[in-house]
Amino acid sequence: MFYRINMVLLTLFILPVTAIASDDEWEFNITPYLWGSGLKGDIGTLPPAPVVEADISFSDIMDNLDMALMVGGEARKGRFGLIGDVIYMDIGAGGKTPGTSYGGVDLDFTLKHLALGGSYELTQSDDYELNALAGAYIWDLDNKLGFKTGTLPGQSISDDARWNDIFLGLKGKADINDKWSVNGWGMTAVAGDSDAAWDIYGGVGYRYSDLVSIVGGYRHLELDYDNGPFLFDVEMSGPVMGATFSF
Repeated sequence: MFYRINMVLLTLFILPVTAIASDDEWEFNITPYLWGSGLKGDIGTLPPAPVVEADISFSDIMDNLDMALMVGGEARKGRFGLIGDVIYMDIGAGGKTPGTSYGGVDLDFTLKHLALGGSYELTQSDDYELNALAGAYIWDLDNKLGFKTGTLPGQSISDDARWNDIFLGLKGKADINDKWSVNGWGMTAVAGDSDAAWDIYGGVGYRYSDLVSIVGGYRHLELDYDNGPFLFDVEMSGPVMGATFSF
């Protein structure tokens, strides 16, 4: 089901560079983008394996990236809209373990993230807009940890988890002139399985034509989820660059 939903969401977009349309017309945006994010935090699977301290830079992620897909979308009619964002990352990298029981660890994790929701435009102006957001986060994570020999023999442990959250947020955009704009969003989980989950973005957009805009900015996402020994308490931050196609 997760993969079928992902394919549907390729027609949706959450990065807000929006063309102007009349209330009786549907407006669609789709943006493939690159998020130059590092990852830092604590990752745990099953005992007796210890919690792993991960600190992976963007360059390390690029060196060890097996596959990535990042795309967002928006469909709007009048003041109402549908929003979506898909992140798929398959990464292998190294990490640290506490003490001398193990001589380090090889991390291999696959993260699938889906944000799906609705929006309502609180303001109506040709120069700026502010939208209220509400929806669901869907998370799917596979952790594989290969512990290197220390005072204990090496071992490999894997575990996976799937969970959901409900989020609320705001998204805004303001035109500087007919070409340039500033935009951003902030969202946070208010219910669900995560102890905490929030996502903020701020950036600029340049309208190259009626069909194509260039967007860039900075995004920070924090996620804290634990279920028994399974732990994924991380933050991801870095620049974003993408191209929006409007129709």
